[in-house]
Amino acid sequence: MKLRYSPFLLLCAAPAWAAPLNVEPFHSEAGWRLPGGEQGVLLEAGKSAAAPVTVPDFTDKEKDIGGKWRGILSVDAHGTADGAKGALVLDALDPRSGEVFASAETLVTGRVPRAAWAVITSSEQGGAAAEKLFDGDPKTDWHSRHGQDQAKPPHWAGLEFGTPQKLEGVRYTPRQGGFTNGVAKKYRVEIRKPGGAWETAQAGETDEAFANDRKPLDVKFSAPLTVDAFRFVIESDWSGGGFGTGGEIEPMGVKLPEKKEVAVLANSRAWLELPDELMKQLIGKSFGLRVTAKSGGASVIVGVPHFSRVHELPTDKLYGRSNGGTGPDKLGAGLLGFDALTEHKQSVLTVMQVRRSSPASKAKLKAGDAIVAIAGKPLAVNDLDPGWEWFHRSHEALLGRATEAALKAGKKTISLTVLREGKPVELAFDLPRTKAFTTMNPANDAEAAALLKELLVYLENSQNEDGSWSGDMIRTCFSSLALLATGEKKYHGRVKRAVEWAMEKYKKPDDYGNLGFWAGAYAGILYSEWHLRTGDRQVLPNLEALRDWAVKGQHKSAWGVPALGHGPSGLPYEEKALVAPACHLLVFEALAQRCGMKSGIWELLGPYMEMAWSDPKEGGHGSLGYNRSYKDTEEFWSRSGLFAMTCHLRRQRPDMRDAMTGFMRGHHPWLRNSHAYGEPGGSWGLLSLNLASPDAYQEIIREYGWWFSLAWEPGYGLRFTTPHMGAPYMGEDDLINATYALVLQGPRRTLHLTGLASSAHD
Repeated sequence: MKLRYSPFLLLCAAPAWAAPLNVEPFHSEAGWRLPGGEQGVLLEAGKSAAAPVTVPDFTDKEKDIGGKWRGILSVDAHGTADGAKGALVLDALDPRSGEVFASAETLVTGRVPRAAWAVITSSEQGGAAAEKLFDGDPKTDWHSRHGQDQAKPPHWAGLEFGTPQKLEGVRYTPRQGGFTNGVAKKYRVEIRKPGGAWETAQAGETDEAFANDRKPLDVKFSAPLTVDAFRFVIESDWSGGGFGTGGEIEPMGVKLPEKKEVAVLANSRAWLELPDELMKQLIGKSFGLRVTAKSGGASVIVGVPHFSRVHELPTDKLYGRSNGGTGPDKLGAGLLGFDALTEHKQSVLTVMQVRRSSPASKAKLKAGDAIVAIAGKPLAVNDLDPGWEWFHRSHEALLGRATEAALKAGKKTISLTVLREGKPVELAFDLPRTKAFTTMNPANDAEAAALLKELLVYLENSQNEDGSWSGDMIRTCFSSLALLATGEKKYHGRVKRAVEWAMEKYKKPDDYGNLGFWAGAYAGILYSEWHLRTGDRQVLPNLEALRDWAVKGQHKSAWGVPALGHGPSGLPYEEKALVAPACHLLVFEALAQRCGMKSGIWELLGPYMEMAWSDPKEGGHGSLGYNRSYKDTEEFWSRSGLFAMTCHLRRQRPDMRDAMTGFMRGHHPWLRNSHAYGEPGGSWGLLSLNLASPDAYQEIIREYGWWFSLAWEPGYGLRFTTPHMGAPYMGEDDLINATYALVLQGPRRTLHLTGLASSAHD
């Protein structure tokens, strides 16, 4: 890559917002829909596209940190139209003089794919995207943008095809509910023939019966038309408010694939770095970004431009809010020996710390390096929102998947590309392992067995002299259970010390504190498994005292039924309470029943838990809500898992158990988004699936081989990455090494939590 800078002059004032910095998409008549729906721009050799770039003032946090900052502009090059070689030139322009003050150039190769079909629209409202017109469900609506920034008619939505299709007509199904706003009155169907411009194929007007009945409207052509795109245009609607809506749009005569393609990563990327001195001159100003397909080469398809502002030495002072939000967060690349700052919507991954004698140290990686590519492939735009995008394309997922792919291919190294002084530098990292994971079950996966062995050693080495782990009931519970799960009596002494520490610390239930239902539940779980394994009866009075304390700590909820808060003092959230502490107590009680204790919490909370459940028979999604008023599909993982575990242990309510585990199976990328903590919430959900839905557990744990691969530092254990919700206030390395030492042993079924049915003592 070639790079040059020139003096820079005063520019236009710009507003302030946080990184990533604002860049508008390139605009061009020659569009190219990529698989996954992203709109690319086709640049013929010698042609250019431009976009404005703004550099806001620093946020308060960035000002407090100080130090040097650099800007990294990037433009995706998805390939060339015919597979021949091409080249891109990036220029940063002074908008007043047109002078180029910074420039970079990169080669582009490889034929770019096209989407089989992609949704196009004039505008859409959040929660009512045009994608819903093509989901097969007329009850889901598209709505044009409304509110203060309402889009003006005409409104349209349609499809663009990767290859020309014979279109016989268009069926428009209006929205099925609500008022007539947006229901098409005067309309037209426009088509675009290959290489042509938009033209009207047919137009008309609906009658009042159509507005009332909401039946589908078939707009049939006199003969099939060969098109590469079509759109249904709403010129006016029956409400007169100037809206556009729809329930479904179907291209007649064209069979769409049932499953759309996964979004593709760019073949290459052009980077333009603006050093600290230049970035200081740009604060509060705007400039132009121009991208040109170099003359003499092939036509190039470029994607959306991105601009990141990164610190020379990022630290934990840049972290975002841990209990929710989108970072920035810590990413622990244990296998490669570094920690990085993972940032939402950034196309770079900045290095925070390089550990001594690690692969990263030997590869000459430095703190402050901006990683821009893995194994020659540019990083995707990072997504720290929980979901499928994070699971497949986040920087953590891409890095982890690349390490596993390299190990599976028998490679000894993996390359990372960093940007230094505007130039991409490729570094080779030695891989300290030789084999990839297979099943993630230590019983038949040698790598998983080796990892588990190291996790147990970690627990041995990290127990405090007083018997606890980190002086905390949660980490002490998980660590003790992981040692008990081995079935080896050599660990009984360690667990006994932990039990005695807990009994001394919490002599009576009130000692658990005002938030004590959490700590009390963990203590009760540990005491129960300890008694069931050893027959030690000294813990039994603690179990009954905890049950009675919890039952006594009840309060009437906003819905008139008993509920529990964080502790006995009252109910939070205007008496609506929450299910999470109660779910932990219910697991404790289900185990304590096997110790001979009489149940009481289950009977108390039954009506409240049913109210919080999203019952499929009532049109619900199946998971357990936060409470009756918030039955979400985002933070469900641990609470659904814990309650499903309770049902299974008690052999009651299989309908609730199966609905919850079924929803978890289909939505596992939210496992680190458990309210109020990502971990140990993620671990609880996996333990529940292992217990109540073993097939789902085996399927899902294999899907996360990439995470274990990246997090595992051989000779140490797992390195911590901040989950979407909660931690690190719950714990970091000391937490995940304990929880996953237990999770990996789940299939052995050596504890009652993991499926042991017998109560016989060792």
